[in-house]
Amino acid sequence: MMKKAVGAIVKKLLLEELRGIGSFAADGGLVGFNPVEKIRGALFHWVAVPFNGVDVFCQLRCPNATQLEQCGDVTNIVLDADEKRRELTAGEVIALRNYQEAVCKIVFNVPTFDEIGAVINDGDFVIAGKRGALREITERFEAGKGEMTMVEQRELRAQMEVLELELGFVLPGDTMAFITHWAMGNDISDVKRVTRRQLLRAAALAKAARKAPSDYLSGTYTDFNRAEIDAQAWLALGEHMKDAEEMKKGRRTLRFGGGK
Repeated sequence: MMKKAVGAIVKKLLLEELRGIGSFAADGGLVGFNPVEKIRGALFHWVAVPFNGVDVFCQLRCPNATQLEQCGDVTNIVLDADEKRRELTAGEVIALRNYQEAVCKIVFNVPTFDEIGAVINDGDFVIAGKRGALREITERFEAGKGEMTMVEQRELRAQMEVLELELGFVLPGDTMAFITHWAMGNDISDVKRVTRRQLLRAAALAKAARKAPSDYLSGTYTDFNRAEIDAQAWLALGEHMKDAEEMKKGRRTLRFGGGK
């Protein structure tokens, strides 16, 4: 009996304490839109970061929404299944890598981005191998392009473009992808579970109430997610209304064409 009473008091005190820092879900996670730092519980964290497949413990800093927005225009929300399968263009890949590199510069704390870059440039065997491969392919292309078919030229150019892209950035691709995922809080947020149906509903309710769509989505999100949820929700609603209008026009044309 005494144990239950003490437990009830402790629970009450904990709930009162938690009200001061935000609401919590049943599983213990923060509900609503909060900074990554708040959701993770601290500003700095020691994390195993992959470098060409090898994990290295680094101290990472949680960025805020403003810092992430300044890195570029990138969203976590991909709703169309075809978009997930579509290959990115060369320009889109470069824009994504630029964004990822900008995020890495503000997230790495120990060691810093510049310190990592110095080590990689001086002694990374993977980078050295890619430089050698690029040099070899370039020489082969220049020496034999007059006798190559168009298909062979395209294949070699594609190989050179991939190597040039990889060598154009300091950090390996797996490192930049991991850091961006971590910095955005994708592992602690529900943003990847958001569906077009949810966004359409949220946008419709927001339009009627003159509020933001993010006000009508429940779950755990970072403060960075708020702006992208609002943008994608309004975009989804606009596309939905456009499709509905075109369908309506199509029915009208069919009805008039039938002489009714």
